[in-house]
Amino acid sequence: MQFIKGFLPWVAFAGLAAFGWQWASLGALVVSTLVLVKGMMDGYKADALVLEYSNTLFFALWTVLAFADTNSPAEHLDGPVSMAWLAATAWGSIVFGHPFTTGLAKRDVRPDMWNHPGFIRTNLILTRVWATAFSISTLTLGLVVVADLNVAFRVFFQVTGLVVPAIVTVQYPKRVQARMNDAMVQGVRS
Repeated sequence: MQFIKGFLPWVAFAGLAAFGWQWASLGALVVSTLVLVKGMMDGYKADALVLEYSNTLFFALWTVLAFADTNSPAEHLDGPVSMAWLAATAWGSIVFGHPFTTGLAKRDVRPDMWNHPGFIRTNLILTRVWATAFSISTLTLGLVVVADLNVAFRVFFQVTGLVVPAIVTVQYPKRVQARMNDAMVQGVRS
């Protein structure tokens, strides 16, 4: 469940939105920076901090934009733009051969398992799930903005885009481990 820390800036951003997008952006930048620095101080390598680096860069850019032009139409595009950024982060980590969930999973898995094909494949699948969820959320939130739908639709699609892959991230490795354990038991019986 280490991945939850990577989403704290987004929670801060949503929670501070009532104070204006400038302050929400700045607050999220502070939170993302603190999460990143904490991860670095805890000794995590860059591959375990992909989301934290990405978040910090996004909120640094978004904060500059928010304060540079307080009436920017970008304010109303924060949902699809932020999900597009997360999608690009996830897909990019796959393209560069370092799925972002791998570094996160290494925090909880013994080093002797890091090169195991099951570990590598599981994290590639999980990163694809996140990337797909972020991509779908980008599209649905874009439609919400274009159609000028009620804020409830926006909240629904943003939450769904985070909760569904989070559930998969928690459940899928348990299923993989159970299958591996069953295979080992079957191998011992043979």
